[in-house]
Amino acid sequence: MYAFLLGIALGAVYDVLRITRVFLGVHYSRRAAKKLQEIRLPFLSPHKKQTESHALGFVVFLEDLLFCVLVGVSLILLFYGSNNGKLRFPALICTCAGFLLYRGTVGRLVMLFSEVIAFLIETTVRYSMFFLLFPFRALGKWLKKRIRQAVNHVIGVRRKRMRRRFTASQSARIEQNACGMIPQDIPKKSRIKRGKSLGKGKSKKETVQSHTFDARASRRSGGGIDRNIC
Repeated sequence: MYAFLLGIALGAVYDVLRITRVFLGVHYSRRAAKKLQEIRLPFLSPHKKQTESHALGFVVFLEDLLFCVLVGVSLILLFYGSNNGKLRFPALICTCAGFLLYRGTVGRLVMLFSEVIAFLIETTVRYSMFFLLFPFRALGKWLKKRIRQAVNHVIGVRRKRMRRRFTASQSARIEQNACGMIPQDIPKKSRIKRGKSLGKGKSKKETVQSHTFDARASRRSGGGIDRNIC
């Protein structure tokens, strides 16, 4: 009886291993898989269509190897616990009978609903991860928004400075091309010095006017204005 129950338990364990293969793209019921893929869950992205993974063969090999080791260890523990370590072939037959009975009855039902079971497990894990990571996502979005605002502010200030520099350089270039014909806002001290050097004792207004309109004064000051232009 213990061997028979052990066979049923081993059949349930093997079904668990087979259900894990559904996540790698093995579909035991393609119609159910197609219907489940069309379900749209709130707060979650649509279910992607799964194809067989390249690591499927390696995973199946590892699962079968693990199952064989588990069967061997469980049989050894059964014989040591119930028969003092002596091997009995009827116990092996009962174990195989329990495994095949489970595989032919409950195992078929489990495989029919394997897609639903895998879908429920995947949905539970995805919802758990969503609600666990929701505060971190909200914090990340808030930080991203603040950083973007700061970067835009810095870029805007830099653009304003570059525009001011460009405007100043263009205005200086226009003044140079105008040969000094455009009146400039000269500071008071520079006006006095400039008037003394250009006007030679004249008043401030006359020196500024002579520098602006007189060809000779502008020529002496380095303006380079032609007499005909003046």
